[in-house]
Amino acid sequence: MINLQAAAIDIGTNSSRLLIGELNCQENGINILERELQITRLGEGVDANKKLTKNAVNRVIKAIREYKNIMDKYDLKSIRVVGTSALRDVHNSEILTKEIKEIGFELQIISGEKEAQLNFLGAASSLKDQFLLLDIGGGSTEFIWPADKEINYKSLDIGCVRMTERFINNPEAEVSEEEIKNIEEFTLDLLSKELDLPQNLRLKGVGGTITTLAAVKHRMAVYDSSKIEGSKLNVFELNDFLTDFKDMNLVERSQVKGLQAERADIITAGLVILISILNFCACNNLTVSDKDLLYGLLKEQLF
Repeated sequence: MINLQAAAIDIGTNSSRLLIGELNCQENGINILERELQITRLGEGVDANKKLTKNAVNRVIKAIREYKNIMDKYDLKSIRVVGTSALRDVHNSEILTKEIKEIGFELQIISGEKEAQLNFLGAASSLKDQFLLLDIGGGSTEFIWPADKEINYKSLDIGCVRMTERFINNPEAEVSEEEIKNIEEFTLDLLSKELDLPQNLRLKGVGGTITTLAAVKHRMAVYDSSKIEGSKLNVFELNDFLTDFKDMNLVERSQVKGLQAERADIITAGLVILISILNFCACNNLTVSDKDLLYGLLKEQLF
């Protein structure tokens, strides 16, 4: 029997990720064979300048070449490479598209709507699952929820890289109360203007900010997706994290167990965004999922 295998790469504002999976017919699921993540910070300066920098493109290309070496070990049915918020924002995305094509892949810059659909496909078992899905990325946050057998979504420009660059003067230093207040006020103002959500939906969270905070909660020296999937975060412990993180400099934050050093400069902004969303939704907790857009891409290829 041939085991169908596929790969997916997500080039995001903050990171470039690879997921390789194999169809498990007996359980009607997917066995994960490889999982890789590199902080490539493609969105560096994008909020202010609306263009990709050469250094950022080089970081992504280096990661993609390494991922190609990994994928070459497998007999893959198909490979999907997608780009999200940062690539939607810039006017020179073709410089990255061209270099990725030279490696042998077609880069698809997906819409916010498609990103939301893939996230929901990854996180949900069916459209009957009634929850509000949050994906706090580097450039934007997606809100996805089912209604009348359809998927509703809203994409707002409140990602952790974007908010750090816009509101935190020196990410290597402690974060001031004023900077936190500015991120919180901006987030809550945008939510109140743009978001009209149904009442009493459970919250589920995906994406690097949320899974990282779950890893911090579990004090993970090595990331373990099996412990992340289904774990809980509540607003009280998140506020405790914020109290700790804001008084740390970059070196101190980078030493927190469960927090990647490369994410230490943007985690405080991501944390403020998440707390603001929970307060806006009048919700004290959320369930964390490790199955997001990448898992959705594998589902599209293998089912």
